Amino acid sequence: MPYISVALDDAKEGEPVPEGEYELRIVKAEDGESKKGNPMTTVMIRIENAGIPNAAPVRHWITYPTAQTPADQVNMRLLDIKRFLVCFGIPFDGHGFDSADLEGATGRCMLTQEQNEENGEIYNRLRLPRLKE
Repeated sequence: MPYISVALDDAKEGEPVPEGEYELRIVKAEDGESKKGNPMTTVMIRIENAGIPNAAPVRHWITYPTAQTPADQVNMRLLDIKRFLVCFGIPFDGHGFDSADLEGATGRCMLTQEQNEENGEIYNRLRLPRLKE
């Protein structure tokens, strides 16, 4: 392949946004498995109104309870899933939801900042609102 001329000096990593509430859009959702082999969906979320041209996307993991999930964690996981679905207006019923409905969904949610213990970098994370029931 011949030499490819591209402006690589202009490539910059995305940056976290300040903590606050933002308009968000799910741009990618991939069903897969966690490192432990449990079912999960990895979601990539774009911040729509950050006011920062190079705002880093937010990664969120939906982890599903399994038969091996400790009893004290089952409700926590189910609650996290339901909060996420409600926040992004994704249809669901008492038995579940279709992960194909995730991409393109929009919502408004608080973003926090979290430091990665391995590399020290700062990432934004969702703080899902409590359900209004």
